[in-house]
Amino acid sequence: MPEEQLINSVNKYYLDKVMNLADQADIKATEDIFDARGMKLVAKGARISRSLQERLSLRKLNKPFESSIAVGEGVDTGVVAAEAQRIADTVEPMASILRTIGNGQSPVQVLAGIQFGSAMSTMLTIIERGGKTALMHSVMVSLLSVCLARKLGMSSTDQTVVAVAGLLHDIGELYIDPEYLQSNRTLYPHEWRHVIVHPRIGQMLISGLENYPASVAQAVYEHHERHDGGGYPRQIAGASISMAGQVISAAEMISGIFLHQDKALQRAELALKIMPGEFARELVTVVSLAMQAARAPGDMPDEGGTPTGEERLKVQALYERICTAQSAVEESMDKPELQSKKARQLLADTKRRVTAIERAFSSTGLDACLDEASRFFDTRSTSILFETDVATREILWRLRDVARDVSLHASALDQREADTLQPLIALLDGAH
Repeated sequence: MPEEQLINSVNKYYLDKVMNLADQADIKATEDIFDARGMKLVAKGARISRSLQERLSLRKLNKPFESSIAVGEGVDTGVVAAEAQRIADTVEPMASILRTIGNGQSPVQVLAGIQFGSAMSTMLTIIERGGKTALMHSVMVSLLSVCLARKLGMSSTDQTVVAVAGLLHDIGELYIDPEYLQSNRTLYPHEWRHVIVHPRIGQMLISGLENYPASVAQAVYEHHERHDGGGYPRQIAGASISMAGQVISAAEMISGIFLHQDKALQRAELALKIMPGEFARELVTVVSLAMQAARAPGDMPDEGGTPTGEERLKVQALYERICTAQSAVEESMDKPELQSKKARQLLADTKRRVTAIERAFSSTGLDACLDEASRFFDTRSTSILFETDVATREILWRLRDVARDVSLHASALDQREADTLQPLIALLDGAH
């Protein structure tokens, strides 16, 4: 479905999620629902049920379906505020960050003041029912965004903007085939093209269904962009990304670490520094200072690590993969099948990004353990083992990011060029 038809058509994936929710909650039409020709499909007050699914999916409507329904006892401001307070009380890394916030309205209170209509309430309710940590992630991104905005000295108005954008940043994913969102699945280029539009879909939904400042929708649109131009969907860079968008981008990355990994404060601080330029310098600085202020003395003891003997092998394998990727890019640039302007530009961008990853590898100090005579791991230092683990994981992810982008852009080339690039994509992705 073209993006421009989003508001005028009923998205089948979103409709299916609404119907799943209707099986367990009371969803009613808040007004008569008409198709584009003026035929009434659903009467005001009627309960939305699966019996209506085919009727709604086959017609274009005269106004957005999302704005014509409401869920009873769904996610509202009270639910959001309660979840924010629960996170503040129980998620220690988040609690530590909140303790560094000075006087004035707390980030939890900022979230308690968010207002949204029935369309966003339904979407957040679907998100809440989508998994144990689904709503938690949205609320945590919102909380972290307010904290970062406060640390950056952003105004109270801008703090509210990032709070709303953080809460709603992933609503566009509700309109994508859920098969494509499985974390353990490697996507084909044509599948990835669907996934990367979710920030644009989120922007359109917010602009079309809510009366928020345009900066809210813009921040949602930009929440996967990166300061160095390595993000999506537009690959914009630097000052082209709003500060609100940059804040949401960093907050989402940190939230994933807070939810699923130990030593979360230290991991988050290191993760934002792995690729210099990926995030704005002032944002990295404020995150680093916030993490350091939140970290209790002794959080990272320097002794007592237990090297397993595998650490050096992992680092060496990573370095070999980076070097092999660099060579593969160079070789690809000389192939007669890849001499079109688009292919050469793609390879030049890929070379630049892989070179940046190699520099990041060296800047983290990982190259110190490449020498077989080095006693890099022999100190049994917990901090060395920890930083090595974080750096290795993050650099592997960056290689996969490059693979994703090459795969995406390869789909715009002719078939022979796309086929020629497949070994390089597999190498970057780790599928070789």
